[in-house]
Parts: sequence; C-alpha cells; structure tokens
Amino acid sequence: MLGEGPPGTRGGQTVRLLELSGKRVRLSAGSGAVLTVKAGAAVRLEWDGQLLLGQVLNGEPGGFWMEIHHMLLDTAGVSWRRNGWQSG
Repeated sequence: MLGEGPPGTRGGQTVRLLELSGKRVRLSAGSGAVLTVKAGAAVRLEWDGQLLLGQVLNGEPGGFWMEIHHMLLDTAGVSWRRNGWQSG
C-alpha cells in the first residue's frame, strides 16, 4: 500500500490476483494472511517487471477490489532507469 506509514516501513505483502475485469482487479491476501485495506487507499503492484498503480475500490473478507490508474509493462526495458534516473 502506498501512503500507509513512513517511507521504508510500508513493507510489502504478497497478494494473489483473482480476477481482472477491464480496469478493475480483485486481489486476495496470501494463504492465512489478514489483509485490511481502506477504500481510496493507493496501491502499487509489482511482479516480473510489471507495475500497476491504482486505488482500492472496496474491501471484502480476505481481499479487495482495486481500479488500475497506471500500468507499466516490462519495466526491465525502461531506458530512464538504465540511464541513472530514479523513481520517486
């Protein structure tokens, strides 16, 4: 989650993508994990060089729905990172 706590302490949590419908994604917490999110919270998902930024639409037991606002696929091929630019 973005904005949840000071930088460097936000950590990450493994989630599983359950459903993708247009710009909406349904995610669940890892096995046995408790996941509490608030509607409107900013979300950053990363896996295998992919990056999604979005916002929580609503929570449900063990997971939540988010809306994708920005998508960057294949971040390994992005030249600005190779040229020394840093994100945020």
